[in-house]
Amino acid sequence: MIRGLYTSATGMIAAQTQSEVIGDNVVNIKTAGFKEQLASNISFPSKQIYRIGGDNTSVALGGMGTGLGVDQVTRSNVQGSLDVTDAKTDLALKTLGYFVVQTPDGDRYTRNGHFQLDSEGMLRTAEGFTVQGEEGPIGPLSLDFSVSSEGVIFDQGQEVNHLRIVEIPEDALQREGQSLYNATEGVQAAVGAQVQQGAIERSNVNLSGQLVNMMSVMKAYEANQKVIQTQDELLGKAVNEVGKI
Repeated sequence: MIRGLYTSATGMIAAQTQSEVIGDNVVNIKTAGFKEQLASNISFPSKQIYRIGGDNTSVALGGMGTGLGVDQVTRSNVQGSLDVTDAKTDLALKTLGYFVVQTPDGDRYTRNGHFQLDSEGMLRTAEGFTVQGEEGPIGPLSLDFSVSSEGVIFDQGQEVNHLRIVEIPEDALQREGQSLYNATEGVQAAVGAQVQQGAIERSNVNLSGQLVNMMSVMKAYEANQKVIQTQDELLGKAVNEVGKI
């Protein structure tokens, strides 16, 4: 019975973690370039149960689960829809890959192309991080700059830089904040990257799907909670009444 309490408790913890992941997805549904987070469960090893007969023979009754937990949280790489903004500083990736931005802690990676020009004409993120090109920080630029579909940057008719776009293995990415990632290995130049100027990639989170998932997780949480309450009542009766027999 104690094992049953543990099994139900692990189910509640897993459901709580899943609900946090879903909540994070919903909060970031309007964050440009945000990728849906996916929590996957893993079952703990099951135990074989035997019935011991009067002649000391045992009969296998089957396996008993010992609970589950969240194995890992991954990202969905499904392309988000593109919103046309006509703003020259908005850039959307139409292929796999990440923009590179320079932070005080070094290079970071993002698909959020909602950039802006500062007072000196440097292309920056909303947080103020400099967008990186193959020739270094991008800028200074005039208000008439353009970006080709291959990521080449032109200003006043001259090629001035090329967007630095990289590919990174999913298991090497470490999320920092809403749309930034860090990676210590596996960073390489993206091949065939495509960019659209005057557009941003929307989050690929589907609100209806998240609500359905949340309802399923809540039902699982409540079911495990009821099991714990029932087992607690049975334990209480066993403890209080065993001495009365």
